Amino acid sequence: MESDSFDNTYEEKPEMFGNPYKELQDYFNNRPLRDNLLDLGCGQGRDSLFLASIGYNVTAVDNSQVGVQQMIDRAKSQGLQIDGIVDDIQNLHLEKKFDIILFDMLLHGFEKSTQLDLLSKYSNFLNKEGILCIVYPDDFQADYFLNMLKYLKSDWTLLDEITINDIPRIEGETIDYKFKMMVVLRES
Repeated sequence: MESDSFDNTYEEKPEMFGNPYKELQDYFNNRPLRDNLLDLGCGQGRDSLFLASIGYNVTAVDNSQVGVQQMIDRAKSQGLQIDGIVDDIQNLHLEKKFDIILFDMLLHGFEKSTQLDLLSKYSNFLNKEGILCIVYPDDFQADYFLNMLKYLKSDWTLLDEITINDIPRIEGETIDYKFKMMVVLRES
């Protein structure tokens, strides 16, 4: 089971991915606050902890029990409230809608049909005029995801595409690519 390997890895490396990307922090620091944010595939909570610290009401989901518990423990020690959920994002059932949904380095790990299914599923949990924020390796392009969104019921506008240079380094890995972050507004 995939979550078992991440549970073991997270136990061995409690801060495996470090801090959120500087560019992600800058983007969210410079925009007006929105109430509810959903962080899908949150891992150990690096994005969720940051976003909660600047005033977002964060719901964070990952299939790693260890990662979610580490995030909740850090949140408590920092006086932050994060609703942490251990579940598979493909089977997750939610009761509320969100202003922002974050897919940080998650979608590219699935086949195209599953990517479309996930975008379709979670767009239903996005408030009108809500935002999808998708972080992906730069061997994908924003058009790749924008073309998928065209199949969904809403109209979408690309607000921003940001190159992320602040890539976390994992011991033993060499990274010869950059990440991109696209921000898409749901208009209707």
